[in-house]
Amino acid sequence: MKSNILFETNRCFLREFSPEDAQAVYRLNLHPDIFRFTTDPPFENPDEAAAFLKNYKAYQISGFGRWAVILKDDNQFAGWCGLKYILGENEVDIGYRFLPEFWGQGLALETATVCIKAGIEEFGLKRIVARVHKENVRSIRVTEKLGLIYEKDLIYDGVPWMNYVFPLDENLSVNTPKEFPNSTTPA
Repeated sequence: MKSNILFETNRCFLREFSPEDAQAVYRLNLHPDIFRFTTDPPFENPDEAAAFLKNYKAYQISGFGRWAVILKDDNQFAGWCGLKYILGENEVDIGYRFLPEFWGQGLALETATVCIKAGIEEFGLKRIVARVHKENVRSIRVTEKLGLIYEKDLIYDGVPWMNYVFPLDENLSVNTPKEFPNSTTPA
């Protein structure tokens, strides 16, 4: 396990996805509350998840990507977190997704913090954004705890999102969203 660890937090290892993650990734993408806040289609079956992981080329293309989050205490796959280059927009997005049994434990904040740090220090990124569904209150809270600043509302894949940016530019000022959601649903 130690040989393929890219990053480490107090409770987790982050590593590239492997074929062994297919069943957990498939299970992760089955939960209806997760798909309420994403435009990614669910995998039809574990084989489709395995094919996705086999063909995932972000690491080779940009040097970074979404990374598997593995708990240190039992080597269990908890979800993923990482950076994604958004082709055609010249943006890098911080994102995460965790199995429901790990919600509310601070893993998103813990792992996203190390991913943002890596983006800046190891990959030399000058701008990192987070696109958060307008009704995803828990992810909005995580984003704000990470220190990202609301930038603007946008429509992405036909869905209303809020765009946050990590304040690498001293000239950024704190903006206030046009509408702040009042729902309390899981991230």
